[in-house]
Amino acid sequence: MSNADIFIERYKCLEEVVRSTYHLSDDDSISYYLRNDDKYKRYKEEIKYCQEVRNLLSHKKKVDEHFAVEPNHQMIDFVNRLIERIQNRAKCSDIQVGIKDVFWQPFDGSVKNAMKIMREKLFTHIPILENGVVKGVFDENSVFNYLSDEEIVAVEDDLTFRDIVGYISLDNREMEEFLFFKSSLYIEELENKFEEAFNRGKRIGVTFLTQSGSRTEKLLGIVTPWDIIAASE
Repeated sequence: MSNADIFIERYKCLEEVVRSTYHLSDDDSISYYLRNDDKYKRYKEEIKYCQEVRNLLSHKKKVDEHFAVEPNHQMIDFVNRLIERIQNRAKCSDIQVGIKDVFWQPFDGSVKNAMKIMREKLFTHIPILENGVVKGVFDENSVFNYLSDEEIVAVEDDLTFRDIVGYISLDNREMEEFLFFKSSLYIEELENKFEEAFNRGKRIGVTFLTQSGSRTEKLLGIVTPWDIIAASE
């Protein structure tokens, strides 16, 4: 089998993988889709070139039973790597901070001690759990709003999260929101949720992963925006 035959076969496989993965119709161009998707834009020139070669091989007559061009091994390898990347794209559970490594607090936890650990570890958010279920989130805005509303300048040693329950709510944050997401879904699906939130003028502070994406289930792990950025590099 020539490289041209192999290339045509692998490109056909790429088409099938892209159509089934991203639910494209037979009339949709996989090349156009991939070139305009943020995850594959970096390869847009290679993808376009492969499409052009595929069209030439598929639609132009052979000369004396020979293809007009013969794709090299590098081009075939590129198509194979693209197929593998799509088929093996990472899931949220692959990049999560698992529950064993999450710093969380109960309602009766000390606010002052938590603030100290946040400063030392550079944590931005602390989930407040009850029986393994997320009931609130403590962050720097929680502290600021509490001190401002109460008109005090210091956090007392015996202050607990139960005392400031109104400032650690999961809902009704001015600029931020928290997302509960199914741990087995793909990172790109989570990225879409981040984009939707941005278009609403919100940012996702933390994504909480549970078995089916319900906020009533026990926490399995968390994903921060920094985790997503690191995974895309």
